[in-house]
Amino acid sequence: MLKRLALAFRTWWRIVTDGEYAERVAQVGAGQAAASGPDLRILAILQRDGRLIDFLMEEIDGYSDAQVGAAVRDIHRGCRKALQSYLTLEPVWNEAEESAVTVPAGFDPVAIRLTGNVAGSPPYQGRLKHHGWRVKAVQLPALAGTGTDQAVVAPAEVEVG
Repeated sequence: MLKRLALAFRTWWRIVTDGEYAERVAQVGAGQAAASGPDLRILAILQRDGRLIDFLMEEIDGYSDAQVGAAVRDIHRGCRKALQSYLTLEPVWNEAEESAVTVPAGFDPVAIRLTGNVAGSPPYQGRLKHHGWRVKAVQLPALAGTGTDQAVVAPAEVEVG
């Protein structure tokens, strides 16, 4: 109960002192989408530059492998360029994949996922299956438009005339 009271006070103070935060709280209270910010900006950029959402939402079972492959090249090119333009990414683990590694005691389970026959306590010996990715820096542009629905990552397009 005491933790909730402290949270309520901190939230109240932030609402009083931060207009943008107050607007987001009001949207949540009104049952509107709470998603916004960098996560949706990244998704919007990947859609804008690589049409990623269009591809992922498309039913591709009816297309040949050659057709899918041709489409993926353009999507890959656009999405890769967008990631390189706005994010600085680095591997979580610098060793080459398939190399022998030791996972020390006190490792971060958010940064390292153990698979296979995990028993006992660290340190663990294993093979690096994927080096992981960490965002080192973010330089996201503001998205065009100032509409009221902050959950729109790609507007509908209507050709008139």
